Amino acid sequence: MKLSKAADFSCDDSLDLSDKNGLQQNSLQQSVLIEPLPIYSGPQEHLGWLVRTIEKSIIPRLLSTHLNAETADDAKHFLSKSIEDPEKIATLAKLVLADENLVAGRYVSKLHASGIPLDEIYLRLLAPVARRLGEMWDNDECSFHQVTVALWRLKQLMYDLSPLFQEFARSDTLGARAILIPMPDSQHTMGLFMVSEFFRRAGWKVWGEWANSEAEILALIKAEWFDLIGISVSIQDQFDALASFINVIRANSQNPKIGIMVGGPIFVAHPELIAQVGADITGVDAEQALEQAEILLTKIHGRHPRSLQRQG
Repeated sequence: MKLSKAADFSCDDSLDLSDKNGLQQNSLQQSVLIEPLPIYSGPQEHLGWLVRTIEKSIIPRLLSTHLNAETADDAKHFLSKSIEDPEKIATLAKLVLADENLVAGRYVSKLHASGIPLDEIYLRLLAPVARRLGEMWDNDECSFHQVTVALWRLKQLMYDLSPLFQEFARSDTLGARAILIPMPDSQHTMGLFMVSEFFRRAGWKVWGEWANSEAEILALIKAEWFDLIGISVSIQDQFDALASFINVIRANSQNPKIGIMVGGPIFVAHPELIAQVGADITGVDAEQALEQAEILLTKIHGRHPRSLQRQG
């Protein structure tokens, strides 16, 4: 996807922050739907539910009135544009390419302080920046080393934001259990870390992320019960190995109904490949991956993942 002229840049471009990054003092909300509160929730879950309800329903309705929008959905759409901006994507990409970690952190923090929830910043800013960096590598605008280091810096931003992102995470003792890993030889794991952040905040118990060997993964799923394994694939050359790995997982898992989720741009572009490798689901982003995983487990077990009883 071609960015607007104002957002075009190269790895050697200088960065002018004299306009204070052009930040908009607007808010952005996820949804106007109020989620149900499980009857078994404790005080922490009640507090998290209250915060999400305020973010998802009350604030958008107040904003719709303030902005003279006809509905809260109209307000949400209007406010989404404050972060879904090629210039913001270009600015943050420049910062992580230029080793301006402190400035990049302040840039993201100021966006959050303006009212934009972290999940929206993750999905609508950090993820597009990562995609933009990949495009720059594909187009020979930056070297592999430059892009790899920039992605590491972007991931470091998420590490720094993680305590805040997880502040109101569910702490379900019966939460579903997942392994989220890249295929061996995968170069970048930023997207996988983002997915794990969303799963953990929803109360899942998550293992993995780093490139464990196939033998270590098989030993783990034989010894312990897992509801889902998610595997990230970066290149199509890994498909044959992925299909074989999934077959071995299903044959060796302590859970005979383990769900298999695959991730990577190729599966979004060609969803028919999901069944071809023997997987069950994918997601276009971290939020949808979580949604699809919970739908899958509900279908498998006949109840929501947060009510699952551990086996054995």
